[in-house]
Amino acid sequence: MNAEKKQTGAPVDPRTWLFHLLIGVAAIIFIHSDKGGLCLFAWCIVLQLITRKRQYVPAYLFAYVVFTIFAWVGVQLLPNDSFYFLGLAFSNMGVLGRKAMIPLSFAVCLSKEPTGALMASLQALRFPKAAGIGLAVLLRFFPTMGGEYRAIRASQRFRGIGVGVFHTFIHLPSTIEYILIPLILRTTKVAEELSASMTVRGVRFSGETTSFRPVRFTWKDTALCIAAGIVPITVFLLERRGIF
Repeated sequence: MNAEKKQTGAPVDPRTWLFHLLIGVAAIIFIHSDKGGLCLFAWCIVLQLITRKRQYVPAYLFAYVVFTIFAWVGVQLLPNDSFYFLGLAFSNMGVLGRKAMIPLSFAVCLSKEPTGALMASLQALRFPKAAGIGLAVLLRFFPTMGGEYRAIRASQRFRGIGVGVFHTFIHLPSTIEYILIPLILRTTKVAEELSASMTVRGVRFSGETTSFRPVRFTWKDTALCIAAGIVPITVFLLERRGIF
C-alpha cells in the first residue's frame, strides 16, 4: 500500500520531459495551422496542470495572448506599404513566439529537475558524459539568463531607461539595443566561467561514473509519453485532412 502510494506521488522522470521536448520540436515543425497550434498549446497547459506545475500556467497564458496580439497587429499592418516591414516583424514574432512556447514549456520543466536526477537519467540513456554535462549546463542557463536580464532591467530603470510600458514601446529599438548588448556580453562571460567549471569537474574524464540518485520510469511516465505521441499525431492527421 505504501509502495503504491509512493509510486503514485513519484515525480516525473527527467527522461519524460526530454521526450516531450523532442516531440514538441517535431510538432511545431510539421504542424502549421493556427488551430493545430492552439491544440498543442492546450495540451501543454493540461500537462502542466496534471504534473502539478500550475504555477507556470498564468505566465504561459499571458505570453500566448501577447504573441497572438502581436500576430494580429502584424497582419493588420501588412496591407499598408509604409508599415509593411513592421507588420511583417510583428506577425513573425507572434507566430514564432506561439510555436516556440510549446517546446520551451517542456524545456523549463526539464531545467527545474535536480541536476543529479538529470545526469542519472541521461546516463541511463547511455548519453556520453560530456553531452550530459553540456545539456545540464544548457538547461541551467535559462534561469541564469533570466537573472541577468532582471539585473540589466533594474540597472536601466535606475538610469531612467525603459521606465514604464509606454516609454518602452516608444523607444523600442533603443531599449532592445540597451538590453541585448549587455546581455550578450554578460552571457559570454558566464559561458566562459561554466566552460572552465565543466573542465575542472572532469568533463573530459572518460572513465565510468556512478550515480547515487536512483531514477525510475513509472506508469505515470509511460502514460505521459504515450499521450505525447498520440496528441501531436492526431493534430497532424486532422490538419492533413483539412479539419484544422
